[in-house]
Amino acid sequence: MLSIFRSSPEKQIERARKKVKEPHGDSANRINAAYRLLEIGTPEAVLALLDRFTINVSPSSQDEEEKEDVLRQIVKRGERAVSALIKFLKRERQVYWPVRALKEILLTKEFEEKIDEILQYQWENPPASSDPKAQLIQLLDVPESAKLVATMKMFLEDEADDVRLAVLDHLFHYSEEESREDILRCYLNSEDRPRVQRQIMTKFVEKQWSVKGFRPQIEENLPEGHMLTREGKVKITGSNR
Repeated sequence: MLSIFRSSPEKQIERARKKVKEPHGDSANRINAAYRLLEIGTPEAVLALLDRFTINVSPSSQDEEEKEDVLRQIVKRGERAVSALIKFLKRERQVYWPVRALKEILLTKEFEEKIDEILQYQWENPPASSDPKAQLIQLLDVPESAKLVATMKMFLEDEADDVRLAVLDHLFHYSEEESREDILRCYLNSEDRPRVQRQIMTKFVEKQWSVKGFRPQIEENLPEGHMLTREGKVKITGSNR
């Protein structure tokens, strides 16, 4: 008889989801809802719990404390939380905390495989905002996986400057031989993106990389105050020094 009056798991999850992402009111309500979702423990419940990361509450110290607690609890679930984390990262803008959780749960190789999967998904299904793509790439350490690096390089053609710049920041950590040609192609494809071109030129001056193989095209597109040396390296001239 009691089962007649008991809510279904779906309804329980939905009620707790609403409470866990309520930015106003007593923090105890959010915390209790979070632990209720952990108690239910299904992938759907963990996914609902991740919605806590989509809101900010005041004061910021309370917000940070609650999010750290949710992070710890998700990490404790280990591999059982991975599918919910992947699903969340494919659809939401707020990636900082879920990426931290995924990184703590998985070994580096597995972590990079999952990030590659998410980036591939975002390439094929571009989100409404460029923020999650840029943030996801920015939150990576310098990737070890050749497959992930190849996936990141696709985003050198992204519509958003921030995404291209995030990729470039990684590529400049690799050797000149590994990255130079892709970066120079990005430079030539970014004629209408002064921020991107400026960043590339700044790094080429700093690292003393050559434009070998691209000299004619680069020479035609050099920003004011820059020149190429005989060796094909970018040099700042005159008052721009």
